[in-house]
Amino acid sequence: MSIPATEPILLESANQCMILDNSECSSLMSTILSSDHVTNEELNLYRQWAFICESVVRHVHNMDTFVTGSTIDCSSSQGSDEDQMIQMKDTEAVLTEDCDDSMVGNVLIMKTTDSPPGFTLLSPYTLSQDLNRHETLSCLESCINLKDVIYLSSEVYLNYVINLITGMDQYSPPSFHAGESLRHGPCVMLNYSNFDKDSDMGIGLRCSSWPKESLEWISRKRDSNWPDELLVNKIKTMPCHVLPVGYPPSDKCHLEWRFAFILPERELIWNFSDVQIHCYVILKTLKKEILDQIAPDEINSFHLKTIVFWLSEEIIDWDPSNLSNCVKRCLSFLNKCIQQRQLSHYFMRSRNLFALKLEDEKVRLQLASEIERIQENVLESFLNCEWHFKNGGHLLSLRLLTRESQMGFLEAGRSILKTGRIMFRRNKYTHARCLSMEVAVAIMFLQASVESLIQIAEEVDEELRETLMGIYALKFISIRIGMLCLVEAKHTADKEKRQKHISNAKWYLETGLEHDVLAATMYLLTYHYQARNYDVMQTFLNEFFSRRLAVPYKGTPGLFTCGKRSFLSPDMDESVTEKDMANENDIAFDVIFSCSDISCVPPALQYECALLDGRSNWYFCSVNPLVYACYVKFQVAVCLRDTKQLPPAVEHLKLIVQYVEKGEGCSNGKAIELHRHYNILGYCYYVINDVRNAIEWFVKSLEACPTSGNAAAYHLCIIISNSMTLG
Repeated sequence: MSIPATEPILLESANQCMILDNSECSSLMSTILSSDHVTNEELNLYRQWAFICESVVRHVHNMDTFVTGSTIDCSSSQGSDEDQMIQMKDTEAVLTEDCDDSMVGNVLIMKTTDSPPGFTLLSPYTLSQDLNRHETLSCLESCINLKDVIYLSSEVYLNYVINLITGMDQYSPPSFHAGESLRHGPCVMLNYSNFDKDSDMGIGLRCSSWPKESLEWISRKRDSNWPDELLVNKIKTMPCHVLPVGYPPSDKCHLEWRFAFILPERELIWNFSDVQIHCYVILKTLKKEILDQIAPDEINSFHLKTIVFWLSEEIIDWDPSNLSNCVKRCLSFLNKCIQQRQLSHYFMRSRNLFALKLEDEKVRLQLASEIERIQENVLESFLNCEWHFKNGGHLLSLRLLTRESQMGFLEAGRSILKTGRIMFRRNKYTHARCLSMEVAVAIMFLQASVESLIQIAEEVDEELRETLMGIYALKFISIRIGMLCLVEAKHTADKEKRQKHISNAKWYLETGLEHDVLAATMYLLTYHYQARNYDVMQTFLNEFFSRRLAVPYKGTPGLFTCGKRSFLSPDMDESVTEKDMANENDIAFDVIFSCSDISCVPPALQYECALLDGRSNWYFCSVNPLVYACYVKFQVAVCLRDTKQLPPAVEHLKLIVQYVEKGEGCSNGKAIELHRHYNILGYCYYVINDVRNAIEWFVKSLEACPTSGNAAAYHLCIIISNSMTLG
């Protein structure tokens, strides 16, 4: 059948970039993508990120989760979904021959005989006697009798979990509340409209062994020797899962569960070469920018990932000069699959991923026409797309330069690589430390014990001790253990035991000193505050605020910033730039306290910590390190009863608050949590009996953050109450 002529999705225009589709241009495009950190090295960083994240969630949140999707495969862009799978505890699916009377917990037998390819029924073998656990209740409530056989309903099970997750979301601060929890296949989808992204939480039950059909993957003959024997042996030890979603046409759809190989697939992605991940990113961009305009709900990232897996078994030459040809082969394979409406699952060949998709012949022909048009010049089609360029970097600059200067692709590319290495240079230490802090801060979302943090530290140390991610995650964990030891000391009456906690606190806090340039020192200041080492604190702070530094400020990575400055200088010098950095690896984060720290932080922070109940706030709060240092300086004067120093200390704090708020250039997005700075300043004004200024700053705080969890409301109530008492 002939393919009807259609208008190309990317119309030719004078603004389009023109590229020759040859090996030289292919090599240059690969180099450009590598310069934008689409590399195996970046994949390895996200492997480490995922390891730390999953360890934290396991020991602090008591959940088994696995991070998936674009977050950890170099293909994310602004607005990308954040995907993860929750592995339900104490629940396992087994083959009939593996059943054993000694099994405990919720044990479910897989029955694949009467199920569509890639799906199974689950029948309870034994259920836990602990009826107080959601894992058991979800199974009990999902049991359905069909022809005298009990099955676990995937539909009922997922609805139970949706209601459970909806209940958990209410404990997030209002600004981080998700919208209505919706079903999205086997996932619970949470929409975070304030952050322009969704979060898909897949629900998985661990399988004790792979289904028999999938064992073919282990012994499969591969022309390219990818994955090699070492990787195959590693992957075959990983579990697969069943997800609560059935095959729609099946009369048992509500009972069926779908097999998923999330961990094996993730491991394969993490073992991609640079060119393999370049190929996947290009395919995903072309799909999102071009093919989605024709059939937005027909082809997804999982389909593309599967195609790259299949072709990786065939293609031997994953060389930068062959990038364009690799993409073309994947596109040809995709086109063939579209026309035949057949794409086999990578681990279970009999499952057709295009079943129930691409039913409209006209759509299939339009896709074929567009794919063939793309194949005429893959690199040009990719560079003229918009989606991936939202991240900026070399690719965006290359695109703009070729458009605006009419410069040829090769000339423009070489020019960008020459100048861009400076303009877009990313300090690998800073990047790894920000990622490390972003994931390590998860230990703050719930109250953690010293024991659970030590367990995380032991796992991270064993797996990642020689990596930047591991090193700096361990330093932050050390700081948190030190703070918890300080708290324990406050609650211990026995003098000898209390002294041991204090000594431990000092050791852990000093161990974490290199976590960053500013915040880590502030935790040690908190220790000295509790130890009443006021002279030591005064000496340090006087010297500290005389320094002219340029420290890159990263706030609380992944969440927010407490100020708008890209660089902080204790002396508030407005002119500092990157050239003034004492060390190119310097970095500054926010000072972070949890609700459990209330007994050992200075008074103004106690109000903030008292309201960290997980409803109107997280279980932690962040403060800019300069604001905290300046407030501590005021509090030391209070403790020393140095009344002459109090008014100038408050004015200094006011200047610092304004300094961090009014800066420019911070790349971490909108500055929030500033209301805490206003509350600290308002508190200090009230201490020196300047009620008018105190009220002014508390009101400003409420204007910035008008929630019941804002301590400003309580400060104002105290002022009113005291005024009435005096009256």
